[in-house]
Amino acid sequence: MRFPFQDADPAHRDFQYLEDLSTAYWYSETLFAALDLKLFALLERHCCRLDALARAAGCHQAELLRLLRVLESLNLVHSANGFWFNSQVARLYLVPAGPTYMGDFFLYRRHMRPKWQELGQRVSGVERKPNDGCLAQQDYATRTFHYVRAMDQLVRGKAEEISRLLSSETWEPPVLDVGGGAGTLSRALIRNKDHGHVTLFELPEVIQAAQTLYPEEEAWDRFRIIEGDFRTFEFDPQDRFGLIVLSNFLHAYGAVEAPELLEKALVLLEPNGLVLIHDYFPDRWGRSPQKGALYDLNMMLNTYDGACHDSAEVVKWLRSAGMGRVRIRDLTTDSSVLLASTGNPDHEETDLDHWVYEARSVGFRRAVLLPVQEIVTAAWVRVKCKCGCAVYGRNLQCPPHGMESTSTKQMLESYTWSLLLEGSPPGREFHAGLLQLERKAFLAGFHKALAFGAGPCPVCKSCPEDGTCRRPDQARPSMEGSGIDVYTTARTAGIPLEPVTEKDQYVKYIGLLLLE
Repeated sequence: MRFPFQDADPAHRDFQYLEDLSTAYWYSETLFAALDLKLFALLERHCCRLDALARAAGCHQAELLRLLRVLESLNLVHSANGFWFNSQVARLYLVPAGPTYMGDFFLYRRHMRPKWQELGQRVSGVERKPNDGCLAQQDYATRTFHYVRAMDQLVRGKAEEISRLLSSETWEPPVLDVGGGAGTLSRALIRNKDHGHVTLFELPEVIQAAQTLYPEEEAWDRFRIIEGDFRTFEFDPQDRFGLIVLSNFLHAYGAVEAPELLEKALVLLEPNGLVLIHDYFPDRWGRSPQKGALYDLNMMLNTYDGACHDSAEVVKWLRSAGMGRVRIRDLTTDSSVLLASTGNPDHEETDLDHWVYEARSVGFRRAVLLPVQEIVTAAWVRVKCKCGCAVYGRNLQCPPHGMESTSTKQMLESYTWSLLLEGSPPGREFHAGLLQLERKAFLAGFHKALAFGAGPCPVCKSCPEDGTCRRPDQARPSMEGSGIDVYTTARTAGIPLEPVTEKDQYVKYIGLLLLE
């Protein structure tokens, strides 16, 4: 696993790299909390359901689930069929009864934290109290101003990309920006229109801070300001908007209030209007796979009832409110955008990123979109099967049967994109997942969708002696047996793959789905 800031490109001006550094302590605090609560020890005794684990750990069930989701995104725990269990690395180093336990060593790192907080004092020689410069010590108006200014800078870094996403959408002003701070995002969006205005709805103290941040009168020329609490405010019955923007808004509210407020906003939408929801979603994996779940913990710690909601849940809310056409896009930063409008979902074009999430929903541990030109084939691979596989010659999808590497390479030229899939034993379940995903892609319009399995085909216990496959509808060629260098291809896609050298090591299966 690599963290987002490890892949930052210093040749580009990337604020996200610095934002990831500033929240790096979220990762370590999650580990420390799990060790304090003895979660790994409890899980190792037996696989636990959430309610049983909460009782054993003395935790609130809902809050514990939010912590477990972060631990899962960090590959410290896994879940399946309602049960939670330790990952291989957690079992090796985080279970106190184990011979290689290092939890106390990691907690020792936490004891060093106070001295690290004195780094500036040590470098400057100027004594500082622990909370010097802390926003919590400032008056409410000053804190609000700093918050609005910080959010303005953050959204500026994302507004250009969001504007590009909307360039392919049909929408017209007026715009309703709910909880938009200084209106940073709606400023960028309305700038692309030669008419119309923005209604910025915010709390009075936030509006005051925004006007301090943007003191020029012309900065508010195309803005109508409404001050109030969106939960209780009554709009004019005639108010209707062509675009409604909810940026970092829904996560301020819990699972009961958030859908109610979304529905209240949707009532104000023009019949052919567009809804833009920009937020952190725990079930999106984009550039920062852990950020949505971590941000959810941040909301749990720093707000009254805030929570980051799964994008799948928000989609359900939208669909129940009549929004038939919904598109989700991960930004190149750490958040995602959800666009919704009325329309027929049956005619919606499916983008390639969607299949990464579809693969996860089927049960694959990891899915990576890979240009087909990066799939490596070589003549030696099938020879390796002959010289190293105990079932050589006994499976009709493997050498000496199946496609030679040259035929595979020629066939790959008919495709542009593929999905490289990582899973684990048992092999029959992995193969069934491949077939399920292939079928979904075919029905979604990818008529050339074709899956390649991991190792010998597991559909039947043995292949017929007459050399005729009895289940061609389910049998699929293996990657290795078709001359694909799985190790090099996986590493190219960013999936670490090494030979298993010990009995208890984690086993990875790698499959392939060609998409066109």
